[in-house]
Amino acid sequence: MRIRTSTRWVLAVVAWGLTAVCCGLLACSQQPEPPPVAYVGPTLAGDDLGVKASGVSKTGFDILETHSSTGRFPGAVAVARLVKPGNFFKSDNAQRWEVGEIGFEEAITWNSLGNRVPAIREMIVLDKLSTVSPTANIREIAGSARRLEAGLVLIYGPAPVTEDEHAALWGVIVDSTTADKVAFVQAAAGPGDYEPPHADRRKEDRRHWDVNYLARDKFQKQVRQCLLALIDRDRPPATTQPNPWQTKPAKEQPIYLLPPRPTPMQAW
Repeated sequence: MRIRTSTRWVLAVVAWGLTAVCCGLLACSQQPEPPPVAYVGPTLAGDDLGVKASGVSKTGFDILETHSSTGRFPGAVAVARLVKPGNFFKSDNAQRWEVGEIGFEEAITWNSLGNRVPAIREMIVLDKLSTVSPTANIREIAGSARRLEAGLVLIYGPAPVTEDEHAALWGVIVDSTTADKVAFVQAAAGPGDYEPPHADRRKEDRRHWDVNYLARDKFQKQVRQCLLALIDRDRPPATTQPNPWQTKPAKEQPIYLLPPRPTPMQAW
């Protein structure tokens, strides 16, 4: 059977189209997936944390209290993440933050942050049910940490960035008893922090070039270093009270005269 010339042209065009489609699909399958998108939502201001954030390095910590603590450690540390409320239709939501949920994976890393540090008894992750009011302020969050017997509480959230494809976190460590600011912690990550793929992770795991994850990882490491610095500044509490017989002159010591008591044999 002979095939007409026009039919041959049609078959050739169809074969060429199928080849192009297959090559295109093969090329698309070989192209690496783009990195995860950096966080672009609302960010904290220094006033939200009660500190002046200007002049602080992008990654690092500053101890704000000027005096050493006494008996703060060993103790527990609470962690609270601030988020914007989900209902954006109310006009007052644009100005307030609330304690939000921390994902399971992130909560696990917070829980293990104090491992191999005897002075950190435990890390307590707070959620939106940990405070009396969902829109709790720093003092109320500190009170919630105090009720859970945590001497310090880290309050943190997303921070502003000056470059695209970057992510950052700010946090303030607060004394749960006084609500005083103890330290300020900050970390940022960008494309320059990308890591090569990890051999012990699945191929689909893209955390090595997720700036949100990298910023969180750097932030947690800075929090740990800050806590170690606070532990070094802490002084142990006094375990004994002063002996009045050694602190007062002998002539000022009280003398007690007790009447003689008969012994059991004498009474009998």
